[in-house]
Amino acid sequence: MAAEKRVVFRSGWLPWALVGPQAAVILVFFFWPAVQTVLQSVQRQDAFGTSTEWVGLANFAQIFSDPSYLASFRTTAVFSVLVAAIGIVISLVLAIFADRVIRAAVVYKTLLIWPYAVAPAVAAILWLFLFNPTLGIVAHALDSMGLPWNHLLDANQALTLIVIAAVWKQISYNFLFFL
Repeated sequence: MAAEKRVVFRSGWLPWALVGPQAAVILVFFFWPAVQTVLQSVQRQDAFGTSTEWVGLANFAQIFSDPSYLASFRTTAVFSVLVAAIGIVISLVLAIFADRVIRAAVVYKTLLIWPYAVAPAVAAILWLFLFNPTLGIVAHALDSMGLPWNHLLDANQALTLIVIAAVWKQISYNFLFFL
């Protein structure tokens, strides 16, 4: 059995001085906002923040009885599950294939990592152009196959477009981990 190596500090204040800055960062940027969030969730303020009223759990009762909130919660859950599941499966399959490729493996792996280098705003514009109902190449191809595409009018098509774009953007990140 190997002997356990321990660091022994000669003074009692040095370990605290070393941990202090990280503890301060955690307190200021994690615990303080978390406490403020919980506090503000049980209060009601006017639009300008000049008056505050304690309402307890009434805010939570209101949002969980609001059909619009529940619909947005459901849409977020569907989006999250689809992006995670599809992205992980595709990334894993691509990583398995990339690991087997012998000739031009570096080129193949580099091409799979490129989407991660694209800024999210640029990726969003790219996908909007591809699926644009009047100008988009993909929208035109779908129309020619008898599948009319207009994500501006159809909420399901809009969600599909956002899932496709998010999966495409996430594939490279997951691919790196699997590879």
